[in-house]
Amino acid sequence: MQRVSVILPTYNRAHSIAGAVESVLNQTYRDLELVIVDDGSKDSTEEVLKKYLNDSRVRYIKQENAGAASARNRGIREARGEFVAFIDSDDVWFQDKLLIQMSAYRSFPEAGIICSDFSARLLDGREERSYIRHYFSVFDDYGLSYEAVFGRKENLHYDGELPVTAYSGWIYETMVFGNCILTSTALCKREVLDTVGVFNTSFETLEDYDLYLRITKAFPAVFVDMPLILYNFGNDQLSGESMFGKVCANLINIFRENLNSISDTSFFDRYRRRIRQHWGRIYSMSAYCHFSRDEMPEAARSYWRSILYDPTTPRYYVYLAGSLLPKGIISSIRNVKAGMRQRKKSL
Repeated sequence: MQRVSVILPTYNRAHSIAGAVESVLNQTYRDLELVIVDDGSKDSTEEVLKKYLNDSRVRYIKQENAGAASARNRGIREARGEFVAFIDSDDVWFQDKLLIQMSAYRSFPEAGIICSDFSARLLDGREERSYIRHYFSVFDDYGLSYEAVFGRKENLHYDGELPVTAYSGWIYETMVFGNCILTSTALCKREVLDTVGVFNTSFETLEDYDLYLRITKAFPAVFVDMPLILYNFGNDQLSGESMFGKVCANLINIFRENLNSISDTSFFDRYRRRIRQHWGRIYSMSAYCHFSRDEMPEAARSYWRSILYDPTTPRYYVYLAGSLLPKGIISSIRNVKAGMRQRKKSL
């Protein structure tokens, strides 16, 4: 068997990390190591993890707080396996996750990365079995099927009971318009990271998307059409206005940099319409961020940019008009909407 190094970065997740750790240690694929990188937790994370440190497969590393990208990179440096996988400290792997993905590598040895569908536990406690199309908008935004994104379809053979379908192909041209890889589902060869580099620590958000763009530009990808993990939504995940603003800024930079790096002029002929649509969506997101912070001139400018790129989307005109309303009217509208939401909750 080929060893898989599982990288688990964590910061103040004492309440959830045990589930993530146990889901890795209970994998039916046995040749693995778990590298836990504690990014300077202030809670009882270290105490919670003590009972797992007697397992020879587990290594615990604590560092000064430097962010998720730095913690994952530290784990990659410490990894001893031929393959690297990632899990976030509030997610849970299903027990055949690695077994299925390593079987996929035997079927698609040229793959640079293998990802999968995932289940999700929402904030209200409900669970959705298949969530990838809800989480990543690139599929529905452009009406894309898995075949359209990944191409080749094949049934996997592995030592499990359920039939599994996988798709493989070059997905960079789709990834330029939006991510479709969840980090806790990702598995790649160590040599792939040696080739394209690791997580960019200058990114406070979307550092995973940036890495997956580099991987899929250089290597084909495989998608396993089966939920292999449970993704847990948290109240603190990219929910603040400040963080959302950083996401929008990074999206603009990532899209611009990738467009500038594409030398194949036929790409721009094939995707001329989609490029303009995507710029419209990104600037609409940026405008919404400004709007939520009462930065109305900036919001209006961003909505206007959305219209310039994609004048066929009616809602951009409505949003632009809304951003030009007097602040008193905007506040009144917000109060009415907040009251309606409160009444709905009380029903």
